[in-house]
Amino acid sequence: SEPFADVVLNISSSDVTEGAVNVSALTFTAADWRVPQTVTVTGQDDFQDDGDVAYNVTVAVSSGDAKYAALASQKVNLVTEDNDVARFIVHVASNETTEAGATAAFTVVLGSEPFADVVFDVSSSDETEGAVDVSALTFTAADWSVPQTVTVTGQDDFVDDDTVQYLVQVSPQVSPRNEQDTVYASLPSQDVQLACEDDADAAGVVVSGPANVTEGGASGDILVVLASSPEAGTLVEVDLHAVDESEVMVEPRRFVFDATNWSVIQVATIDAQNDAFDDGDVGTRVVASASGDSKYDVVVSEVAVTAVDDDDESHFIVGPISQNTSEAGATGAFTVVLGSEPFAPRRRRRGSERDGGCRLQR
Repeated sequence: SEPFADVVLNISSSDVTEGAVNVSALTFTAADWRVPQTVTVTGQDDFQDDGDVAYNVTVAVSSGDAKYAALASQKVNLVTEDNDVARFIVHVASNETTEAGATAAFTVVLGSEPFADVVFDVSSSDETEGAVDVSALTFTAADWSVPQTVTVTGQDDFVDDDTVQYLVQVSPQVSPRNEQDTVYASLPSQDVQLACEDDADAAGVVVSGPANVTEGGASGDILVVLASSPEAGTLVEVDLHAVDESEVMVEPRRFVFDATNWSVIQVATIDAQNDAFDDGDVGTRVVASASGDSKYDVVVSEVAVTAVDDDDESHFIVGPISQNTSEAGATGAFTVVLGSEPFAPRRRRRGSERDGGCRLQR
């Protein structure tokens, strides 16, 4: 009905974070009291995953017209439908690392504003292949939409293991801080698939030793070490032997390596055999063969060494005559001996010529 005085209707939202009105008051006069006035309510994006939220808009009367002033307020019930989803988004910029130190990176950002700080644990499934630069990420209501970067650095494990796949896991932390935001605390973890490319690691046995050892002389050292680490829990046995053991001998003949001592040099002793033959300097080889690991089972290495002959010389030595002989039958004697061991039994032809009427006898 027509008012006796202007009627002001005050408009207010019960939750301005969910719905905002376009006017705070409507005024009706005796001239326009029959003309409807429109109030527009706009839903507000609060960036939180809070579900659909009910609220109301109150229309309250203020007027100099006593009958209008006595009217009770009226409420309009509304619901804001939520469009925010609690989630975290992982964007992988690169997923290839190398044992030479090349890095991969990915970012993490929240999909909605949290009700409390959200903490994520960040961990590598194999720290011998890839190491993360942070162990945790924290997001707040102030920075939830700012991506945070995780850098993963490839690790050199010294193992001939080719390219290895591994994971970096990002998971909501189980903590009192996260419990304040139950939506984020209940989210499942996410895995980032990465690979670490092997560098120049190759299964091999490195053997070194002296170029020469002398018969009857000082011993030499044969140095043995692996070129790369065996897999953890695996033993690699390296057996040594000389190709010609009549010339040189090696002791000990076996070394055992694992992931803890593969780079520690082991020492064997090599000696030339004093064979008493006039065989000159003889070249031979010391061979190292590995077994026990799939990569090492086919590995064979060797080092060349020369057995230097001592003063053995092919000759025979004739000793002095014990006394002169005589026509009366007196005899003399002398000795003959070889200067080195012969390679096969030999006979020297016995002399038979007469010299001054004397016969040589053996």
